Amino acid sequence: MTGASAPRFDQAGALGWRDRALDGLNCVLRCVEAVLRYRGLDPLAVARALNGPLDPVGRDLAKDFDGCRVDYRTAFDDGTRNVPFVLERLGAGEPVMVLPDRFHLPGDVYEGRYHFHDHAVLASRWSPDDGVMTVLDTDADPDDGFRRHWTLTPGLRALFTWVGTVTVTDAPDTSDPEEYFAARLDRDTALLSVGARALGELLDELTEAGLGLRTARALHVLVLGDIQPQLFVYGNALAVPPADGGTLTLPPQMAAVRTAALGARVCAKRLGIALIAAHEQADPLAAYPRVMELARPLRAALDRLREALVAAGGREGPADPDATARLRKRFAHIETTCFPLPEDATA
Repeated sequence: MTGASAPRFDQAGALGWRDRALDGLNCVLRCVEAVLRYRGLDPLAVARALNGPLDPVGRDLAKDFDGCRVDYRTAFDDGTRNVPFVLERLGAGEPVMVLPDRFHLPGDVYEGRYHFHDHAVLASRWSPDDGVMTVLDTDADPDDGFRRHWTLTPGLRALFTWVGTVTVTDAPDTSDPEEYFAARLDRDTALLSVGARALGELLDELTEAGLGLRTARALHVLVLGDIQPQLFVYGNALAVPPADGGTLTLPPQMAAVRTAALGARVCAKRLGIALIAAHEQADPLAAYPRVMELARPLRAALDRLREALVAAGGREGPADPDATARLRKRFAHIETTCFPLPEDATA
């Protein structure tokens, strides 16, 4: 445990948080990162706790980690049922991640319109005297520590439809970078090779069919929620730059893999951010085809990462003919879970 009395969003101590909260990690992972830092882990230990298989098909970046676990509770029909659990955890000093139903969030663009679950905040304090809950929100004012203050009215209680707690499951990984890399090289080369191919096929299908309002949002969740952070965490799990700004020294082939992973995550970020911007256009359906042109650089960057892994000695492994079907199934789950709105609805 650190000396902090509650978790906080600290850009200076966070992984790669330079220009915006989606710079490397998604909102869920920023919440998990804040809890891990609160538990005393340094940046490299955080990256390694958040790391896992380099698997764009099978890995869910909301729950699949090497050194921590997120346990979720859902009550999609009535979020008030989760409130006693949240208050009990906060009272015990345990932060709680909340993926609010934006239908019930006062002042939100989707308040009273659609039941969206596409964002996460971290409930960090509860004041029973005045009924105010403090939450950390990547979209809140940085000058106020990214904090929001929710007065827990009966109406607000309904938004707690999806909550989760973070547990550290292993001691911090302090192994030598070369040993860490070598232990995962064959596994990650094989999974990335299969996953990059499956993602490419899914992107081809979406481009040919044309994005709708729901599929476009699901794609930005997949790209920014799973693909970008997976690449970013992997690169930082190999090595985190020195805090004093010094030079990061790695063996050439390992450095090439790290550079390729972080380069690919930039391409994923550009595609995801462009999709979000297109959602807000007067005619988003007309904007999506132009945005999908950014899928090509992402695919090329993933190919460069695969080549770097192979050059470092990684083995690609056998083809997986079912990978694309599994990724399609995951994509369909994202559509229905995060954005259950009719395709002809206006955003």
